Amino acid sequence: MGAATWVSLLLLLQPSTSRAAGAGYAPYADNSLLYDWGVYGAYPQVHYESLGASSPWPNVLRSDPKCDDGLLFMAPRGRSVQTPGPMILDQQGNLVWMNTEWGQAMDVKVQSYQGEDYITFWHGTDNGTFGMGYYLMLDSSYEVFKKIVPVGDFTGDLHEFRITDHGTALMTIYEKRRGDLSAYDIADGWLIDSLFQEVDIATGELLFQWRASDHFAVAASRAPIGKFGRKEPTAFDFFHINSIDQDAMGNYLVSSRYMCAVVCIDARNGQVLWQLGGAANNFTDLSDGAATSFSWQHHASWVDESTISVFDNGAYDRLRTSKHSSGLVIALDIATQTAELKQSYVSPQKFSVGSQGSVQTLRKSGNVLVGWGHTPAFTEFSSAGKALCDVHIGAVHLARLGWCKNYRTFKYPWVGKPKTRPTVVVKPKEGALYVSWNGATQVDQWRLQSSTEPGGKRFADHEVITKESFETKFEIPKEAAEYVRVAAMDLDGTIFATSMPISRYFATEIPLMKAPSRGSSISISFVVEFSILALLAIVGTWYFRSVVRQRLTHGVDWVQRHRRAMAYGEETKYEALPLQDQR
Repeated sequence: MGAATWVSLLLLLQPSTSRAAGAGYAPYADNSLLYDWGVYGAYPQVHYESLGASSPWPNVLRSDPKCDDGLLFMAPRGRSVQTPGPMILDQQGNLVWMNTEWGQAMDVKVQSYQGEDYITFWHGTDNGTFGMGYYLMLDSSYEVFKKIVPVGDFTGDLHEFRITDHGTALMTIYEKRRGDLSAYDIADGWLIDSLFQEVDIATGELLFQWRASDHFAVAASRAPIGKFGRKEPTAFDFFHINSIDQDAMGNYLVSSRYMCAVVCIDARNGQVLWQLGGAANNFTDLSDGAATSFSWQHHASWVDESTISVFDNGAYDRLRTSKHSSGLVIALDIATQTAELKQSYVSPQKFSVGSQGSVQTLRKSGNVLVGWGHTPAFTEFSSAGKALCDVHIGAVHLARLGWCKNYRTFKYPWVGKPKTRPTVVVKPKEGALYVSWNGATQVDQWRLQSSTEPGGKRFADHEVITKESFETKFEIPKEAAEYVRVAAMDLDGTIFATSMPISRYFATEIPLMKAPSRGSSISISFVVEFSILALLAIVGTWYFRSVVRQRLTHGVDWVQRHRRAMAYGEETKYEALPLQDQR
């Protein structure tokens, strides 16, 4: 294998590239092609001196002041994301907050409960298509307010945790059980059933439970059964619930990926009130099929009482049923059972996403934010469908490998008030210090201060720097006293927190943020993909060498014949070419 081929292969396979935040940090807008093909790694990252973790270094392809000014909530994961966890970024891609102590998280968003906002997410074990775990609610100081689990002998699934306006939680559940698979000539089969519960958050009381197998025939599934269904470890997932919402009457909106349908469940008895899409679709499509032909979809939600949004994958892993994935906004008339596509949102790169994805209508601006799920990117559109802001957080052309992905992407207003203090790291050789405050959203400026004593009450003021990114660097002036600290100031210039004073003459380092062990990052799929890439590289090298050798041999032979002809005085003869038709 040629050296150039090996270099290309190693660049393609490197898990990530880390850059220092203070070293001219900027999004990769000018190197988009290299970024998206993985030259900087599948998951390029920013390293900080004052935080023991790294965050995504995004590729900002489009930016527009018309984009909503909220903060972005996500949880990148995959082989190249060695320390996953919930995180917040601002619109420019700067880190606001992250925590790796829980490990992999899913469905990170802000929800209101009893008048207060909370960050909520799922935490647990991801089995590839569903999860086994529980849900956490963090308050504005990023401390755990509540841990919520389903009622009964169940674990919480990763797909959905939604808090309703009346203080209850909707959560998805998966359960392996015996089932009738006679339609597939399996006498004694195993299936994965889809359930959801509504639970009172304050009391833990079970208010409602629904099970898909009670209302849907397994044979109606559009998912291929293949070798599934014969044993418990390979039970057949026939329904695959991946979102729940609730309307004003208390009825439940459920998305079934493997039925390619969105259904409304009666809150009184669990019966199916209506179905949009799929084989048993109840709606007349006023958009020539565009409102009901979605497939393998995710994240169905009510936008208002007569409009829903859906992420239409149009693909099942590598099986494509549409040219590309899209976010859909669909108007429903329940009385007349008609559906009409109001708007479709397609990524500027026209991604086809085999799994995951989200659509969120932003309340303040009316814009629509689409997360591209298995492809590590998100796009914010105007309500009319114009792409305003387009951001990649990983190498999108390597998306099929699954080394970096993000289940859902959301944007919300958020005020973070951590109970910690700003963190400062001194680098004496640089004559500088670095400051950050993980999760604090109200810092407008930093003020450098110094004192002759670590516990002194009098601190001299030095430089003031406006906070523009997660971490800020100060050059320590020669006149500063030995002990330095940094004060956080709000928009009014009021100091509301200070770091611990530390000596300017001794280097300090921040330990790595706590993170659970992830074990081996080498999976069977990685070995297979690596082997395929290596084989392609070998074949490509052989072909390249063969072609070059043939051309070189041909060139040498022609030169030798020409020299012999010139030596014997032979004239070179040319054959006239036919005239080209110029019409």
